[in-house]
Amino acid sequence: METAFSSSPPGPRFTDLSFERQVELAYGHLEQLRQLNGGYIASPYSGEAGYDRYDVYWLRDIMYATYASEYLGLYDKVKQSYQLVLTVFEKFHHKLIRGIRKKPDLQRAKGAVVHARVHPNTLEEITDEWGHHQLDIFGLFLFKTGDLMKQGFRVIDSVERVQVVKDMLSYLWTARWSTEPDFGMWEEGPELHSSSVGAVLAGLTMWHDHGFYDYKYRTRVDISPIIPVSERFLEDGARSLAGLLPRESESRPFDLAQLSLLWPYNILKDQFALQEEIIDNVEKNLVRAHGVVRYPGDRYFSQKPEEPHGHEAEWPIGLAWLSIAYAKLMAQSMRVGASQATLERYLERARHHLQHLEEIVTPDGRIPELYTGGQPNHNVPLGWAQSLYVVAKLSLREADRQLR
Repeated sequence: METAFSSSPPGPRFTDLSFERQVELAYGHLEQLRQLNGGYIASPYSGEAGYDRYDVYWLRDIMYATYASEYLGLYDKVKQSYQLVLTVFEKFHHKLIRGIRKKPDLQRAKGAVVHARVHPNTLEEITDEWGHHQLDIFGLFLFKTGDLMKQGFRVIDSVERVQVVKDMLSYLWTARWSTEPDFGMWEEGPELHSSSVGAVLAGLTMWHDHGFYDYKYRTRVDISPIIPVSERFLEDGARSLAGLLPRESESRPFDLAQLSLLWPYNILKDQFALQEEIIDNVEKNLVRAHGVVRYPGDRYFSQKPEEPHGHEAEWPIGLAWLSIAYAKLMAQSMRVGASQATLERYLERARHHLQHLEEIVTPDGRIPELYTGGQPNHNVPLGWAQSLYVVAKLSLREADRQLR
């Protein structure tokens, strides 16, 4: 497969390296993006060619970037990263309080919402030029902090920080998260997104939990009294999500972001037909030679923005995400006694997508943000893509062991 990296100096191909060396290289590139305060810049690109700079913090990217460390057992790094994200929420606590009092007008009051992107040193907001009201950020934060607390890591470690998170819940209530639009994972809209509703529902379920997630913990750590979650929240979210699926939104029949419903959130646990439909929609409609299209007609870095359908940018991270989704679906199916043929098919698809990804990374294991017309853009590597590759690699190995 021809890529912009095909003319790189001769040396061993990434696909020829050992498992351990592949993980070491990929994780090493991720660590180069890590800053002293525990955050990860999205990519080293500083905007010198006139494009939007990426050597800054996106809260979503930081949280997904921590998954590689968790899968490698490096929990001190995970805890530090989440406490940094919590520091950002503390810094803009006044915006949460303002949002509790009055639902933000997304068209005219962008400055009233918590920003998705901040400066890596000062943690100050950078721009109001695009939609910052992205509910999946709150969902991911609630989901993972609850998960870490249940594992014994005290991420939310003071009365003051508990209050910030309680106010976050009140903010979500005022924002009518289950019925009102946001800008979603790709910072476009506003529109009601199933990936955003699912993320918040997963986060709230983690804190409320009556066994939905608790089954996976060796010991019972009840965190629900710390930050109480109303059962009505869960009922409203589940109703909204069911009404949206299998679509991502009114304008998008499917979207790469929907894979988050399978991993990390697993909010569709035991709904195997629906999970398969989501994966099939992505796999059959969005997979291309150099990655996965985010959604049909995506204009961002399109080869022909005026005719985007069929010319969308291709994101390698989507191949890692598909591999993870299949590996996790295999593990779920094994628990309910699925046939050997079904389990082997899931494992084969997980392996296929990971091998596809490994064919398009740089020889030293860096993963670009995207390809346009077979060429990578300037964001090489993309931090959370490096993280998801490590997760996919380790998840596939575990799935392979489980099936043997």
